Amino acid sequence: MHNSSAFAPVAWPDERLTVANLGHATLLMNFFGVRLISDPTLFERIGVSLNPFFTLGPKRIVAPPLSPPELTPVDVILITHAHMDHLDIRSLKALPRKAVVVTARGCSRIIGPLGYGDVRELRWGESTEVSGLRITAMGARHWGKRWPPFGADYGFASYVLEKQGRRMLLACDSAYTELFSELSRKPPDVAAFSISAYNPFIWNHANPEEVWRMFVESGANHLIPIHWGTFRLSREPMHEPMARLMAAAGDEEERIVIRKIGGAWSLPKAHGARVLAPEAAPGGEPRTSTRETR
Repeated sequence: MHNSSAFAPVAWPDERLTVANLGHATLLMNFFGVRLISDPTLFERIGVSLNPFFTLGPKRIVAPPLSPPELTPVDVILITHAHMDHLDIRSLKALPRKAVVVTARGCSRIIGPLGYGDVRELRWGESTEVSGLRITAMGARHWGKRWPPFGADYGFASYVLEKQGRRMLLACDSAYTELFSELSRKPPDVAAFSISAYNPFIWNHANPEEVWRMFVESGANHLIPIHWGTFRLSREPMHEPMARLMAAAGDEEERIVIRKIGGAWSLPKAHGARVLAPEAAPGGEPRTSTRETR
């Protein structure tokens, strides 16, 4: 496991939006005092849990930056869809049951038996609120079967998070779609998009150039790439999605934040984006760098 002293979530200020990439689609966030985690995958493997200690499925290439006890407190768990690399039973069992779970249509059938007391399903266009954080579900171009090609067809959803006038898009896995351009009427400050698994699954996962296009069309200022570099789920080389995304951004590459698994970033109050590197500086303090953003 990586040295977690590089960033300590318990110390993140409640007066800002701070986000850490824990690998794949798992983001840990402090959204102005509300602590969230998305699609948690917190162990070495994802897939079918045969017992509390063994899972049959793909193994992580990058170790989890934090263990479940280091994540607390967690107020909200966001689940975008029922695929096993997003709705991981073992990870959900390791998180506090007092957390509010916000999920897509039908997914409470999987999550409910785990003991969470407050599971809220949202259809596209529906909203809920937790401690002043408004969460609104919107669409994507994806699919929701947990056992393809058989079994139940669950819903899938992206989420728009809003508090204190700040907005963030957490996009579900998606092929290219113009749906996210609707947000440009009130642009998000930051958007998280999945950037891998396009070879051969281009009909369900956008390639990096398409991701950049959706990001620009959303009107967001900053892009957090997710769903890359953690599990080998498709044919493209592990390094390719980020390299292609950076190339697509060109001279606007500074808008892409959190480029390492285990890195954290705070939404700038003005023009400087504070990037917390995953390596600790001498004395145990996190290294920081300030970059100008457009």
